[in-house]
Amino acid sequence: MTEKRKVLLVDSNNIAYRAFYALPPTIATSTGTMTNAVYGFTAMILKIIGEQKPDAVVCAFDSRGPTFRHELFEEYKAQRKKMPAELSGQMQLIREVMTALNISTIEIPGFEADDIIATISGKTASLFYDTIILSGDKDILQLVSENVKVISMKKGISDTVLYDIRGVVEKFGVEPPQIKDLLALMGDASDNIPGVQGIGPKTALELISQFGNVESIYKNIDKIKNEKLKNLLSSKEESARKSKSLTELNDGLEIDIEMIAGLKIKDFDYKKVEDVFDSLEFNTLKKRVKDIASIYGIKSGPAAEPGSFHSDIQEKIIKNNGDKEIIKIIEGSAAQLGVLSERSDLYLSAVTSGPAQDYLIIGDGEASYFVFDSNSLLMPEIKTGISILTAKTSLQLTGFDLKQACKLFKKYEIGLNAGLIDLKIMYLLLNPSKTDAAFEEVSESLTGENTDSVSGLYEINITDSPDSISNACGESTGKPGASRGDVKNMTPENRQEPHSNQMFFSFDAGKQEEKSGISGIKDFAENNKNLFIQMTLMPLIKPALQEKIKREGLDRLYNEIEGPLVKVLAEIEFKGVCIDPVYIKELIGQYDRDISSLTNDIFSLCDAKFNINSTKQLADVLYKKLNLSATKKTKTGYSTDAATLYSIYDAHPVIEKILDYREKVKLKNTYLDVLPTLVDPVDGRVHTTYNQLGTTTGRISSNNPNLQNIPVRTDLGRQIRKAFIPGTGYDILLSADYSQIELRILAHFSGDSDLIDAFNSGHDIHTRTAAEIFGVSYKDVDENLRRKAKAINFGIIYGMTEFGLKSRLSITEEEAREYIRLYFTRYPGVKKYLNHLIESAYRTGFTTTLFGRKRYIKELASTNANLRSLGERLAVNTPIQGSAADIMKLATVLLDKKLRLTGTDSNIILHVHDEIVLELKNEDADKVRAIVLDSMENCITLKVALKVDLKAGKNWYI
Repeated sequence: MTEKRKVLLVDSNNIAYRAFYALPPTIATSTGTMTNAVYGFTAMILKIIGEQKPDAVVCAFDSRGPTFRHELFEEYKAQRKKMPAELSGQMQLIREVMTALNISTIEIPGFEADDIIATISGKTASLFYDTIILSGDKDILQLVSENVKVISMKKGISDTVLYDIRGVVEKFGVEPPQIKDLLALMGDASDNIPGVQGIGPKTALELISQFGNVESIYKNIDKIKNEKLKNLLSSKEESARKSKSLTELNDGLEIDIEMIAGLKIKDFDYKKVEDVFDSLEFNTLKKRVKDIASIYGIKSGPAAEPGSFHSDIQEKIIKNNGDKEIIKIIEGSAAQLGVLSERSDLYLSAVTSGPAQDYLIIGDGEASYFVFDSNSLLMPEIKTGISILTAKTSLQLTGFDLKQACKLFKKYEIGLNAGLIDLKIMYLLLNPSKTDAAFEEVSESLTGENTDSVSGLYEINITDSPDSISNACGESTGKPGASRGDVKNMTPENRQEPHSNQMFFSFDAGKQEEKSGISGIKDFAENNKNLFIQMTLMPLIKPALQEKIKREGLDRLYNEIEGPLVKVLAEIEFKGVCIDPVYIKELIGQYDRDISSLTNDIFSLCDAKFNINSTKQLADVLYKKLNLSATKKTKTGYSTDAATLYSIYDAHPVIEKILDYREKVKLKNTYLDVLPTLVDPVDGRVHTTYNQLGTTTGRISSNNPNLQNIPVRTDLGRQIRKAFIPGTGYDILLSADYSQIELRILAHFSGDSDLIDAFNSGHDIHTRTAAEIFGVSYKDVDENLRRKAKAINFGIIYGMTEFGLKSRLSITEEEAREYIRLYFTRYPGVKKYLNHLIESAYRTGFTTTLFGRKRYIKELASTNANLRSLGERLAVNTPIQGSAADIMKLATVLLDKKLRLTGTDSNIILHVHDEIVLELKNEDADKVRAIVLDSMENCITLKVALKVDLKAGKNWYI
């Protein structure tokens, strides 16, 4: 039986026109070549290929000269303007992209793309199981059949609908072949087909439903009882028949179907496509092509070269003849740590198995690995040995997600001054859309291998024979230990030598006669085999990541900020923060009373008892019982979300009560009830977890608990902050908060002289802005004008539209538009800078921060206008918010370093957005204040000065 297949036929001119008018002209190469149509066309094709997975694709183009339809009707498409030069210049580029994707492009003189598609779809039954047509033209729907479907566009090029026979009938009321008859009667303005003037869609449908087609109508015209309609049809018979000829597609063209069948998507050259995309600067589409390549089994990377890890692995499998490499665990002593003391590169990993068992692994990445459990890490000689090893600032410790290892160093009071190379952080910097990554993903993306693919090469072998660790490391022997380069030269004869590619895990159990240590390590090694295989892959991953980091210009960001920050965040997490259990208990009681009181008030005002937490029951009470006006409807009913309730805030006094109730319930459930359960019984502190790259802008996020979501502007939120207090031995908390850092960064980037002067003059920026745009003196700005200016200032950063500002200030859209116009008139440099950000993001596909952090904005490539608008807002906000994150992280690293260098007894205990919180003693307050201000305000020089607000108190309610 012949394998059934699928073909995709594309009405190319139709899609190109739609892409050209759907996407902004700012999509262009760095040399100025407009590519919006090429980009939109390519994005659409890749999207449909990904969804439909066709075996072959054919792009049909209209003839560049007159067609046979112009001979039938001189006015055919006469109303259409000539193709814009900006679009015609892109048609050849579209063909080049399609050719690179191994997609056939066809144009036949005298005929349109529709005719080519009609011919191919009529002849593919023997070659293809299904035919999918991509077109926005209505007349193409006449081709729909059991094996032919049409993907059409509702709007633009993103909102699509798939038509099968049933879909055509439901939409138009006729069978697919009758589409041409329907259009012949009602006409088609898009193609200037006249039809029968006076007959609209409704009458045309009634006629086709009764008679079947145009020919039958005129054959049975005497059966039409409506004399006016009969006379109209009779007088316009020539127009009706000519119109049908114009809408009827020609399916008899000479086309080599076998040639088309031979062009398969799965045969395209990924490298060739990548080169074409590079020339057009289609960076955001590369990922889509890679996904397509994956679907079709096309290799999306360069072939393995001799000496690469791919070839090493392949040779290894062949030469081993099925034999496995030995992961050998040898019980050793603390003195053996000295073997690694001369190395400048070591590998580090850590595992915590439950509350009482930790494992720390240090190795050379080639042969010897030292494994220490909790018992050994408590031994003075072990702690001293590791401390000596890791005290050198010249030492580089490489690992994957090193924060846990850093916390173990703190837990066991082992010194750590070595530099850290965290492969996970490097990978996330290179893939900024990700906020987390597993080792397997990183390894596979860089080497093509993961622990599963190579695990069959290794087995665990436990022994207590005291083989020389020096030999294992390749030192002081005639035979070097097997390095990764030796793997290719290994033979079955030398595989059993102790110098083969073995990994030695040394463990000092304290007493040689006790065997519990080796037993524990054996269990650990057998249960964590993949961990040790990962450590053999790390030396291969590291140079690849380092090279990419340098090539992308991210080396400064990693070396000065993200790399050092790993250890700092580990220390903040390890230290934790104290909470006041007595105060929390009292606050819970107060919240319970308040919630109960609010519940009774709500029931009383509504004259009904119901589940306030049920959106359905609440909606029924508000919109049915109280007859309030519903402003927003969802799939399940009328909305009761916060925005909706605020929009009807003044409609009934119960709305205020409901909003208060919700806020208190949320804060109680999220923080008050949870915080006491998160207190560590050992030190009495709460240890939140910080995600160093938890957001796409580079900002740090936190969880368990999420301290960054505690409201700061409401009294309820500040009440919860009051629960955070200094730990034992400390007197006060010091909060250091950057003042308007994002607006200062905007002034720096834009170079707008008036905005820079507004900051450097020492004026309140919102008052100054209000005075500038509303035309009043600085001293005459009232609180209302300042509030409006503040909304505008921050709205500009977030790319706020007139509609957004209108909602924020409860003003008309015209007023909002005027406020924004006034702002940009007063600060023209800002407008120029924001336009530059958007244009650059469209051109390159990404934005960058002050330190080179990138964010790829895929929304800009969307064919959906709303998503593109979101992408433009992200293009504006990301460089500003991301640069603020860079500065905040740099300041944190410098502050930690200066506190340690001065030996000040104070700790960073919280890191929240633009705020750092420390605990300290009263006698150190002045010294710490000076260090904090110096670290945060002078970490970088901008065109405007950075300013930090300091507040101190007995708790975080400062």
